Amino acid sequence: MSQDEPERIHEHYSLFFSERTDRLHAMLTNCGHELTTSRSYVWDGLKRGQAELVIWQYTLSGMGRLRFGENEYPIPPGSAVLLVVPENHCYYLPEDSPYWRFLFVSVYGSELVRLVTDFRRSHGFLLQHGTDSPVVASAWELLKKCREKKLDNRYRASAAAYDFVMSLFSEPAGRGTHAQDDFLKRVHAYALANLSRPLSVGDLADAAGCSRWHFSRRFQQLEGKSPHEFVTDLKMRLAVRLLQTTNGSVKEVAENCGFEDASYFCKVFRNHYGVSPAGFRSGAES
Repeated sequence: MSQDEPERIHEHYSLFFSERTDRLHAMLTNCGHELTTSRSYVWDGLKRGQAELVIWQYTLSGMGRLRFGENEYPIPPGSAVLLVVPENHCYYLPEDSPYWRFLFVSVYGSELVRLVTDFRRSHGFLLQHGTDSPVVASAWELLKKCREKKLDNRYRASAAAYDFVMSLFSEPAGRGTHAQDDFLKRVHAYALANLSRPLSVGDLADAAGCSRWHFSRRFQQLEGKSPHEFVTDLKMRLAVRLLQTTNGSVKEVAENCGFEDASYFCKVFRNHYGVSPAGFRSGAES
């Protein structure tokens, strides 16, 4: 091992209890602390069976990456993913990160899946946890209990799983200033990179990593305008720049701003600036 290569960590605990005396609706599957440098570290949410499972994974250092649906998201230090299996996601060690050190907790049971599904509707699947986070503290505590073999029966393991999920609700992750900045940066970057095509609220919500309802409410609170107004403002600014600096037709400008209908583009432009695109260009040239 070279001096620059981090020391590998692989502390995993998996729980299995043979007795099935009664049905429990919350159970700890496994937890761990790991540092991986392997490019073969890839977990696909559609290739882990059909049994429902909840996975929380938190970056301590290095960086991971998540593909969720059609979008990609970095998982830097202080960030966590909250995922459900089966689901169209994949998390892995990306090429631009030499290693990924993280904590993880996996739980199952109908009640926990229900709680986490409800939580994600409000908070999304990308979370931010501070250094004093009760969620991170709960994960470390689970590791300690497993290391000391204190979760030695189904009931203690079930209670520990439920307590961990409850810690998510005791600390609504992603409401700090850093998380708000990260939320807005993701949305702005995605919108600016995709102005040349139609952009829906659903597209922006996917880029932000949360439900459409939660995204619209949170975006309005942070930006003081609706997502639709935000996208329209960006597209109109781009239209002005293109009208001022290129010789493209109004139809070409409309297409470059993601409008499939040039007449609708002209209507939106007039509503925004009080003049048609052609009139604006003529005025700019005069």
